[in-house]
Amino acid sequence: KQSSNDNDRPSSSWVIPHIRVRIVTEKLGRRYFKEKGVVVDVTPKGSTVEMPSNSSSSGHRAVLDRVPERYLETALPKAGGRVVVLTASQGREYLYSKGTLLERGKGRGVVQLNTDKSVLTLSLDDLAEWLGPFEEDG
Repeated sequence: KQSSNDNDRPSSSWVIPHIRVRIVTEKLGRRYFKEKGVVVDVTPKGSTVEMPSNSSSSGHRAVLDRVPERYLETALPKAGGRVVVLTASQGREYLYSKGTLLERGKGRGVVQLNTDKSVLTLSLDDLAEWLGPFEEDG
């Protein structure tokens, strides 16, 4: 059962652990604005994002807790990098499938899936860089 506080959050969030994201607000601190981090946990209250040590004045990795989805956007690798499909726009069977980004441009990315080596052309908004386990898909 969803509480009334959850009305501003879509029921199917695209944020999952092990993806690279970019902070798109200064509300978390100016030093994090437009910086990339890695989602390490997702809870109903928001995501936990680990930032690289170069974005922290102490030289240690900063961890941002309870980051709302609206403060994040997906970050993508260069061609040849590992990605995950975050939406079911091409069908539910592709949701969370991992693959290799073959090329990107004009808002679209060409991905070869690990499972059956099929090639899909997807919106870049449907993809994120995948930093989790890559050998098995699922």
